[in-house]
Amino acid sequence: MALHISRHLYLAGHQVSCVWSRSIEKAREVAAACGSIAAADPEEVPQDADFYLLAVSDNAIAEVAALFQGRQGIWMHAAGAVSMDQLARYFKNYGVFYPLQTISSSRQLSFDDTPFLVEGSSPGVSGKIRRLASSISERVLDMDSQGRMEMHLAAVFANNFSNHMLASQFMKEKGKDFSLLEPLIRETFEKIVKIGPSGAQTGPAVRGDQETMKKHLLLLKGHPEWEKMYTFVSRDIERSCNKLIDPERGND
Repeated sequence: MALHISRHLYLAGHQVSCVWSRSIEKAREVAAACGSIAAADPEEVPQDADFYLLAVSDNAIAEVAALFQGRQGIWMHAAGAVSMDQLARYFKNYGVFYPLQTISSSRQLSFDDTPFLVEGSSPGVSGKIRRLASSISERVLDMDSQGRMEMHLAAVFANNFSNHMLASQFMKEKGKDFSLLEPLIRETFEKIVKIGPSGAQTGPAVRGDQETMKKHLLLLKGHPEWEKMYTFVSRDIERSCNKLIDPERGND
């Protein structure tokens, strides 16, 4: 998170005056990507910056904020599931700068169409955070902590759960090449974007194909947790598809 946001702010023309981390090696890695200096001592962090971003794990936000308590500037965290109010006891001006995106340091990423969900401790602070986000993204939305939590949960379903269920463990166990699924995965997500999740949904559960589902469950007999997941998700799909099945929708 720190690496991508710092790099994009730098490329947008902002000065990233300092990158702080308890690990000086990590600080140097991020600083090198945004023309900045690295620091591991809180006292080395400049006190005259306009914005400070806490791009740390959710459970470390309060701990790190306490190290800088009372500093001026606008202090923001970048978490989807943490209330803005967690910063209230430490700073006068504070808010949230949350990109609704899956982020890995090894992947180059464009923020152009990434939604940034922002919030501020006052209308003036909100406006400043919104303008900062707008310098790196074309999709900036004001959203309070409850709304952001709801979006975070939706993102977990859309990204984390779907990624976990992409069958890599099963394919590996059966000696199959995972790359065989890549065209299917690409087409699935392209359809979701173009025609929506309901229209894109196919498979035996949609068709009510009990025979195929029984055969699948037999293949999962050695994995009771996978059996439970397959059964639960299939039943939920069946309940959700209260409409006539179009035979032209496919047989995958």
